[in-house]
Amino acid sequence: MCRKRVKALHSILFRISVWILLIGLTGILLADYFVRIQMRMQMENQVMEELLRVRNNCFLYVRQALLLNRGRLDARGFELYADEIEEMLKNAGYRELFLCDGKGALLAGEDERFAPRRQEVDFKRALEGDSVFAIRYGLQGQCKVLFSIPVMINGENAGIISCSFDYGELYRGQQNTIRQTTGIIAGAFALICLVIWLTVYRILMPIRRLSRGAAEVSACLTDGRQGSMILEKLGFQWRRDEIGELAANYLEMLKVIEDQIGRIREDRERIVALWNSRQEFYNNVTHELKTPLTTISGYAQLMEKNGPGDERLFYTGTEHILKESSRLHRMVIQLLELQDKTDEMRMERLELDELLQSVTESMGIKARRYENELLLETEGEQCFPVKGYEDRIRQVFINVIDNAIKYGERGKPIRIRLRRQEERIFVTVMNWGLEIPREDREKIFEPFYRVDKGFFRELGSSGLGLSIAARIMEEHGGHISAGSIPEGGTVFTVWFPAA
Repeated sequence: MCRKRVKALHSILFRISVWILLIGLTGILLADYFVRIQMRMQMENQVMEELLRVRNNCFLYVRQALLLNRGRLDARGFELYADEIEEMLKNAGYRELFLCDGKGALLAGEDERFAPRRQEVDFKRALEGDSVFAIRYGLQGQCKVLFSIPVMINGENAGIISCSFDYGELYRGQQNTIRQTTGIIAGAFALICLVIWLTVYRILMPIRRLSRGAAEVSACLTDGRQGSMILEKLGFQWRRDEIGELAANYLEMLKVIEDQIGRIREDRERIVALWNSRQEFYNNVTHELKTPLTTISGYAQLMEKNGPGDERLFYTGTEHILKESSRLHRMVIQLLELQDKTDEMRMERLELDELLQSVTESMGIKARRYENELLLETEGEQCFPVKGYEDRIRQVFINVIDNAIKYGERGKPIRIRLRRQEERIFVTVMNWGLEIPREDREKIFEPFYRVDKGFFRELGSSGLGLSIAARIMEEHGGHISAGSIPEGGTVFTVWFPAA
């Protein structure tokens, strides 16, 4: 699930969707920003126009109040009649009204509310002779405009009039307009983004289906099946656009690849067959030559060492030397004739206990050289008939027992057990010492495989004996496997179908 999620995040459709979403949100935010700026400017312009009229009206009210009271039209008159001017302006609708002299001292208005008012920008600018307004926004759509103007009488700054106006209704109306405009723009952007996304989706969907089809084709080619049928079922090759052209070219390329893969597979099978035949021939020959020569050499050395006095050794050694010499002779004849042994040999009914007894006696010399002893145990007094090639079955037991001798612990016996279970005959060879790891028990039957290459090479192992034994067991319909024993060692199990 995690891999599918990561793959979806890297898809073209996801990236385009993200870009469309980002562009849409950016467009909506920019539109909202510019609409707000425009509405703010519009509101400020409207306030400025209205405050210009307010300023002119203020001048008229001041002049009128001074004239009605027959006061002087100067700063002194403004100070004397500040209360009358305040009353007149309040009646005209002015709120939070403050009248000050030219230096900012309060003449009329509430003292406790005047202190924070002096800190506003509009009041400070009025002291400098400028008419300025300041807009203050509050919660729930509140908007108040602070306005301060210097009163100029006959070119003299007679005082300052500061007041405020409530523009909350105008501000709330603008906010509603902004929300409606933003909603319309957002809907338009969303519609445009949806149309673009659907268009891209329709374009990418065939490509995604082609991608999944390509993955299925790859799996088919790996399994040796035809993959062109998968793309033909999609039907994109009949389209007249770029997708159809891509699908047609890809299908044509796939058919060429399938033809080439078929030819490569045929050539590989021929090469592998030739190589296996050559390797098997060479491996069998070298091992078939080495084992009888070892037996002949061993008995010859013992007979030379003990002399003619040991009559039993003389006759036993002579028998084995003649038997192995005959086998070597037959092999040489077959090599000269360049024929496969199994073509000329016929399977015979063999007594496995007698054959195993002969091999045990033959390999006993080598076991004693390694200070080991071969113990043959037969379960019960039943028969152990098998059908096969005597020399090749003998070679299986020689290879397995030879491995048990070379890789077993010195001074420990090697137990060979023969038993029958229903229609199968089992032979187990157990030795103590070196144990084969679980992960290597199947690989040791592969040609040239060694668990410890350095150690096995020192013992003269070529890594072919067990692979030849496994091949021979396949020819006889049996099997060979390796395992371990709790005491620390290795057990090889060979089973044959009973004749």
